[in-house]
Order: sequence, then C-alpha cells, then structure tokens
Amino acid sequence: MPTGGGMPAGGCAPKSGLGLIGMIVLFVLFLAFSGGLGGGGGTGGGGGGGNSASNGRPDLVGVSGVNRNDLSAGEQQALVQFADALALDVNSYWEVQYPQTYGQNYRAPDFFPFNPEAPQRTLSCGQRLPASVLKSNAIYCPAGDYITWDEFYLFPNLSKNFGNAAVGVVLAHEWGHAIQGPERARVSGNSTIFKELQADCFAGAWVASVQAGESTVVEPFNRQELDGAVAGFLLLRDPPGTNPLAQGAHGTAFDRIGSFEDGLINGPDYCASYREGSGDKPRITPLVFTEDDENGGNMSYEIALDVVINANNDFYSDDLLRVLGEEQLGLDAFSSSNGGAPSCPGATTRSHGPIFYCPATTSISWDQDELQRIHAGIGDFAVSQLFAHEYGHAMVDILGLNVSGAQLEEVADCFAGAWSGAVNDGVILVPDPLNRASSVPLQLSADDLDEGLATMLRLRHPAAGADRSGDADLFSRTRAFQIGFFSGQDACRG
Repeated sequence: MPTGGGMPAGGCAPKSGLGLIGMIVLFVLFLAFSGGLGGGGGTGGGGGGGNSASNGRPDLVGVSGVNRNDLSAGEQQALVQFADALALDVNSYWEVQYPQTYGQNYRAPDFFPFNPEAPQRTLSCGQRLPASVLKSNAIYCPAGDYITWDEFYLFPNLSKNFGNAAVGVVLAHEWGHAIQGPERARVSGNSTIFKELQADCFAGAWVASVQAGESTVVEPFNRQELDGAVAGFLLLRDPPGTNPLAQGAHGTAFDRIGSFEDGLINGPDYCASYREGSGDKPRITPLVFTEDDENGGNMSYEIALDVVINANNDFYSDDLLRVLGEEQLGLDAFSSSNGGAPSCPGATTRSHGPIFYCPATTSISWDQDELQRIHAGIGDFAVSQLFAHEYGHAMVDILGLNVSGAQLEEVADCFAGAWSGAVNDGVILVPDPLNRASSVPLQLSADDLDEGLATMLRLRHPAAGADRSGDADLFSRTRAFQIGFFSGQDACRG
C-alpha cells in the first residue's frame, strides 16, 4: 500500500502457457482456516484479529504435502466417487442450461481423471502433454474437446484443505472453458483473463443450481464448504503484480471471486453477456507493483497504522464533524503482553477480539501485539482492512443505521470496500511519511485487495462458533465489500 507516485502500465513478466489450453495453474499456496476475529455486540463490533501465528506467513501454507496416499482407503474411494458425481452433475447442468442460454443443442465434452504419477494414457492437445503438466492441474483441451483433472495431487489437496465445494468449483470452471470452446459457444477474445473470469462466472452459476436443490446427485454445500470455495481463489489467483493483459493471466482473487459471485447471484445468462474490454462485465482491477513498492508493496506496521487511521478519518471527516463535532474517532491502543486491556466498558479481547469499535466511547480499541503479528503474517493491507471494517461499524453507529448481526458485518465490509475503492481512485490524501508538512495520495499496491480478502477469510468473529452461524457468510461479506468498492459508501448507507 504505497503513497504517492503514478502507476505504470507494465507488470510482472507474463506466465508461460500452453496455447489454447484453458488450464488452471495452481500456485502452491493456500489459506489456513483457523482463528477468529473480534467484534462486540450491538453496533460495536468487528472484524478484528484472532489466532495468527507470529512467524513467517501464517495465512499461507505449501500445498505439496497432501496427495492421495495421505488419505485413508475410505477417503480415497469417497473422493473418487464424489468427483465422478460432480463431473456428471456439471455436465447434466449444461445439458439443460446450454440450450436455454445459447439457443443451441448441447454436445458433451469427454471428461476423465488423470494420475500424473501412474498415467494410464498419453494425452495430447495439439502437442503431446507430459504428465508433469497435469500435476496439480485441471484442464480443458479445445483441440481434443476433453476435460481432465489430477486425481492424485489436486483433488486430495482441495478436498482436504478447502472442502468439497472447492473441488466442484474447479470442475465447473473447466466446464466453463468447454462452453466457450469451438464445439459449443465459440467465445471469441484475445485476452486470457476475460475467458478465465467468464469461466469463474459459469462455475458460480453451477454452484447456485446446487444450492437451489436442482442437482439430483450433489447435496447443497454447507457454509464451511462454501467458505472454502471462496478461499480456494486465493490458491488459484495469479502471483501478485501479474499484468492482467498478459497471456495466461487468470486474475487476482478479488477479481475471480467477483466473477464467481456474478454467476452465483445472476446465473449463466449474465455470464454469457460478458464482453471483452467492456469495462463492466467482467470487472478487472489492474494492480501491478510500482518502482516504489519496496518489500512487496508493504509499509512497516508503524507507518501503515498511522496512514490508515489518517486515511479513514479523512474519508469520513464530514460525518464525524457533523455528528460528533470531532474530525476523528477516539483511539485506544493497548499491549496485551504488558498486561494492557481495552478501556471500552465491559470489553475484553476474549469477547471482542483484539480490534473493535466501542460505541460507548466512539473509539476503536486494538491490541498492538496482535495487529503486529497479523501485519507480519498477511501484509500491511490486513491492518488497513481491519481498521476500515471497524470504521464501518462506527459509521453504522454514528449514522443510526438499523442493522445487526450478520447484516451488520456485511454493512461494515461494504464501508471498508468503499474506503478501499476511494484509495484505488487516488482521492484520499495522507501526510507524507517522509515529509509530514506535505500530503500525498494513498494508493493500492498489487497484493492489497487479496490481502484484504485473506484477512476476511483468516480472521473471523469470535462469537461465530465452529459452524460460523453467528457470522455473515463469506459470499455475502466479499460481495458487500465489492459493492462498496465499485459503488461507493452511498450504497452502504442504504
């Protein structure tokens, strides 16, 4: 999250690809699911931080450790049967939906699993495909009109770490490429990212049909599985800073989740209406690293804290001054390692988490020790996301908006998205960290929005419970964030 300067049009070097193969490239990262985020009751609340490790990147873990041999015999059999059922179900979905969407008869692609450690067949797609290409991947091959997936590494990893919905999303994404292919809709377009985001949209449309009970073989996914499907996009995203126009680009997690939710909410006809270069469908946020993005675009914790507080106060200054007669919220920092505790009446870190808005004092309380660990584990925008979410809680309180429970969290996320969108537009000025006498525009760095998503996923409300029934679901939260990001804070106030 840098300050000042322009954003060049360039980016990281394009990834190598395999021509027309619609291949998901799985970078060996995934989000660990654990921990809880703070938030109190009423209009106080939050998005604050929970069980984050202190070393390295606790939110990101190597995927290579799980393969089919790590599963029990029963788990292996169940996963194979489930994958087969998923493939049949996605195909059955398009048998019905394709004629309705495109007005043409549907022709099914071939589909089958592949074991890169013990291949039973030789694959080609305009050229011979070595087994290593299929490792941890799923592909649609236009030349052969087939879909295949790695059953040894990919599906055990997804199932074990994210749940069954993530497995289904990968298959449905590849079927989306098959729908685009030469045997069916013949979707044109030169940029890879357009077709990838449309395939994500088609995957969301299939999930919606499952959740509506329209499948005869797949039960609706539970909340934890759906959360896992959203988290999987942090695994399937492009490396931070990838030029979205590069051949082989799939999109950031922020963009991919947005397209997935387009399909989930609006259905396959909406996905079919995607047009390359329209600027509207699909939406693409072209964030790349600049020359000033030292340390991967991350500010130090101290600078990030100072910048984000000033930036939120500036963003809400009119309302703060009009309602409170002050230009900023109260600030209550404490250090749990030194025996410190929040000054909010009746609040503890156990009940409210280490960052939360306190209505009684119209202030934000946070545990310096925990937020520094979160900053080290995820990045500077994790701190920004947490504060922006709590400022959202403050706006709900100050404006007297009549929301509570899960809806309160969504509205707070919407305000956080609106603040992030204003940063993206370059309209928020903050004191220059190197020269306090001048102001500079705050800007998003290449990985900031995905760091914000990682924070939502990694850190949950402490009262949510094991089944997360006390918290808003991640589909609603990420959608609310995107509504605020693209439509501004007026959309949140309604």
